[in-house]
Amino acid sequence: MTQPAYEFVPATDADLPRLLPVLRDFYQVEHLPWNEPALRRALAALIADPNAGRLRLIVHEGEIAGYFVLGFCFSLEFGGRFGLLDELFVLPAHRGGGLAKRALGEVEALCRAEGLDALRLEVNDDNAYARGIYERAGYIVHPRRLMTLWLRD
Repeated sequence: MTQPAYEFVPATDADLPRLLPVLRDFYQVEHLPWNEPALRRALAALIADPNAGRLRLIVHEGEIAGYFVLGFCFSLEFGGRFGLLDELFVLPAHRGGGLAKRALGEVEALCRAEGLDALRLEVNDDNAYARGIYERAGYIVHPRRLMTLWLRD
């Protein structure tokens, strides 16, 4: 039995209408506040500016099976630019076949192509399933707490 073919394709502005419902699913699962105007602005900026990062759709037979967002950041600790896997989401119908692991490989390849030495991600403490995927892929937990100060309402 052959595995279904999945492609990782750069998102365009034309993809946003069909991507937004998938984003909404992710935001519900992760209990994140939904602010569509802010998301649309951020997505448009990410699509328009390759220095900001990458937005890739995971496509199967022309339909979105998931997506990931890779942001580019800067840190002295990491010797300059590094990658931040901001979001990775695989729709439930496409889980269980190693697609998230393949997506991580794609993210890592993009980072290497950019000459980055480090890739970080964040995962909720209560998401043991996702943590397991990341740990099996070699990601390690740092004894630090992520903190945020919102500068806009």
